[in-house]
Amino acid sequence: MSQLSAMQCDQVLKSLRAGVVPADRLDLIKVGREGELETLDKDILHIAKGGSCVRFVTGNYGSGKTFIGELTRQHGIKQGLVVATATLSPDKRLQAKSGETRNLYSALVRSFSTKARPNGSALINIVERFILTNLRDAHVNNVPPETHIAQRLRDFEELAGGFDFITVIQRYCHALEQQDDVLKSTALRWLRGEFTNLTDAKAALGVRSIIDYRNFFSGLKMLCQFVRMAGYPGLLICLDEMVALHELSHKQTRINNFNEILNIVNDCLQGQVHGMGFVFLGTPEFVYDQKKGLYSMPALKSRLAFNRLAQAGLIDVSGPVIELQPLQETEMDELLHKLRHVQAYGEAKNYLIDDMGLWQFMLQCRKIYGAQYCLNPRLAIKTLLDLLAILQQNPNAKVAELVSEIN
Repeated sequence: MSQLSAMQCDQVLKSLRAGVVPADRLDLIKVGREGELETLDKDILHIAKGGSCVRFVTGNYGSGKTFIGELTRQHGIKQGLVVATATLSPDKRLQAKSGETRNLYSALVRSFSTKARPNGSALINIVERFILTNLRDAHVNNVPPETHIAQRLRDFEELAGGFDFITVIQRYCHALEQQDDVLKSTALRWLRGEFTNLTDAKAALGVRSIIDYRNFFSGLKMLCQFVRMAGYPGLLICLDEMVALHELSHKQTRINNFNEILNIVNDCLQGQVHGMGFVFLGTPEFVYDQKKGLYSMPALKSRLAFNRLAQAGLIDVSGPVIELQPLQETEMDELLHKLRHVQAYGEAKNYLIDDMGLWQFMLQCRKIYGAQYCLNPRLAIKTLLDLLAILQQNPNAKVAELVSEIN
């Protein structure tokens, strides 16, 4: 590797030391996972061609689920998709009557990312790209812009909330022509699912519905169809920390959320939606727990069943559930070498720990962490970055003494 940007390296290291995945330059620390990433890359290409897919990625905490999710997000953007990401939490769920579903929907739409806006907030670009194209067509055909938009979106009339979706896009078009920023903002609020009651939405836009727990998936399907009409090949949605559903104490609440997942799985696997894909990331118990996981529902259990022939060392990462395999020791060693290189901004002469010291460090990690050395890369990553921080601030510190103190 050549000399690297100090700012980018520092950001990567700060993120990793805090236990979170960097938002950029993941190539600097990528090792292994070829099979898993190849499967997800094929999904992205399938979506870009108008197909649909759903994939579950499972692994223990620190095993690299979020890292895989971020790599998938970035590859989706490079392929021209609109990509949305969100993390489930107590206030963000697939199905809930108290606003949690609306919060999740809003977070997803706000995170819309494209090549032009890779860090989110791309909704306004998508809407205006669609409208400006139709304004030109309306002018050429000598018809009112709102009439032309209604004709272009007439297929939406068959969808739940489709008439209101058409109305909101027409309102935004009118606001764009009149340079009415207030109306534009109001229309975007509806598209993001931020209206909390129908009365306000009706008064502001003349609509008869809002996005809530009853039309969460329908709203996403409309947005998927809309982004494709705006010139993008499809929509990829990545949802992390799905274990939040497994941790719900109320059984019926879990069932409601799992039913929503079942609807998504059915529509995507049956090809009833086009240009749409989902990647769900969570710990194994979210999927396999027979009492509180997806396997507690027979319909989901049958759809997500693993390949029974993948035994005795054989693996299959092409099924609906991808189980992250432990990194090989050589891959872990390569990762730690890369971190040392990043910390030195790509200059070997600036290494704070030589090859012998790094080898001693890796042996100590194997001894202390055992199998977790490969199962949970986060442990060794944070330990090495802590060690490098000490060496950087204390030039007289002895590597051997610091390594021996790791416990």
